[in-house]
Amino acid sequence: MPKALVNGINMHYVQTGQGPDLVLIHGVASNLGQWQLSILPALEGCRVTMYDLRGHGYSDMPPSGYTPDHMVGDFGGLMDYLAIERASILGHSYGGVVALYYAGLRPERVDKLIIVDTGVPCLEPGRGRDALLARWRETLGREGIAVPDEKAEDVGYLMAQMLKLRGGHYWRGMGVRRALARMSRLSNSTSFGQEYRDTSGLTLETIHQIQAPVLLIYGDRSPLTASLRALRDNLPNCRTVIVPDGGHFSLLQHPELFVRHMEGFLQE
Repeated sequence: MPKALVNGINMHYVQTGQGPDLVLIHGVASNLGQWQLSILPALEGCRVTMYDLRGHGYSDMPPSGYTPDHMVGDFGGLMDYLAIERASILGHSYGGVVALYYAGLRPERVDKLIIVDTGVPCLEPGRGRDALLARWRETLGREGIAVPDEKAEDVGYLMAQMLKLRGGHYWRGMGVRRALARMSRLSNSTSFGQEYRDTSGLTLETIHQIQAPVLLIYGDRSPLTASLRALRDNLPNCRTVIVPDGGHFSLLQHPELFVRHMEGFLQE
């Protein structure tokens, strides 16, 4: 199990294939297994690097250090550790925040960006990631799980409840029980819940620094379409794909369609 010592923590990563570099960044409460179960088998012609965010998967879980600045520092440190000078980056959900932030800070090291169902707080004043949390609360309510008022914006608590839903179809095959235990520990024993919501890092000014071509992929049932529209309006070299019958996890729901659009964009 390869690990890189980056910013004082051990980060679990997997690297496979040959060709131009493509780095995949998962979202909150997931791990690099989501790529192995969805799009990785269909990717060809790239050297693919996947890693677990700090506090996730098999990476270390420090007691603090979960702001976007920390996450971007981890990403840049991993790029340096693996001697990746320039890469295309795919980020899903919170992973898209990390990808956009890094591309704005280090445009010379980013070839192309693929942003999948990401909510960007600076583009949705008063909403940001709250739109996704609201959707989770609605889903839990329909399943008969009442969310206490004091937990309405507790991402760790909400994700733990989502993982308990019968079937766990978004996380099937990724070790739901282990993911639930990991998320509970992350929420209860670290400052993740507070730091994750920090909005001072990725700003509109940073987004305007992005030079790479960008592909936005969002499901037609995404709760984050306000960010989609704002990104489209603020990124000069950007195109959009809307996945029919796609939610926040369209890449898991429709992997073949997802890969087709992604490969077409990367091969241009």
